[in-house]
Amino acid sequence: MYLAIVQIAAMCGSLGSRSANRQALDLAIEHIRSEGLADSIVDVPIMRVPMLDPDLIDDPPDDVAHMRSLLEAVDGVLLAAPEYAGGLAGGIKNALDWLVGSASIHRRPFVVLSAGTTGGGFAIEQLVRTLSWQGALTVGTLGISAPATKMEPGGGFVDESTVLDIERWADDLAAAISMSPDALLERVARVVTPFGIDPARFGDLR
Repeated sequence: MYLAIVQIAAMCGSLGSRSANRQALDLAIEHIRSEGLADSIVDVPIMRVPMLDPDLIDDPPDDVAHMRSLLEAVDGVLLAAPEYAGGLAGGIKNALDWLVGSASIHRRPFVVLSAGTTGGGFAIEQLVRTLSWQGALTVGTLGISAPATKMEPGGGFVDESTVLDIERWADDLAAAISMSPDALLERVARVVTPFGIDPARFGDLR
């Protein structure tokens, strides 16, 4: 039995109206709501986040300050982002770069997802790395290959296996938020170690 999450955030690295990553994120949100796993869910906008200016890190633009405040108020984050040209989409990487030094996501559980032609493996790796370098706790990942073959023509995932994968991905976040510190660190270690990240960097979570 999962404990209710006070609040979670949803971030999408794609602004496309028919984005498979947005569709996957929406399905995860629907699952969380239907299962009563969260008290509230907030969407974290990145569309108006400007290009990183290191001179403004301590006095950020309003849209950056708003993004930070939303993330600092939640218990966990669902993050879905596409892969472009063999790497993480620039918009979401830029948004995450604004969080370096603000500790906005330090020790916050994340699950990351990438839907794309080959399953977004490079995007997932870069997400796990940049989150880990900021002290965020990645507790689950999911790559969805050839998403168009698993969706209705007008949008929305219908492939049963993919739907279950997305629901389990959301469940990973809910489960992590109610874990003991030791169990949480063990879960993070299972996710980050294959990417060459030493879980010792997260320290003692107690």
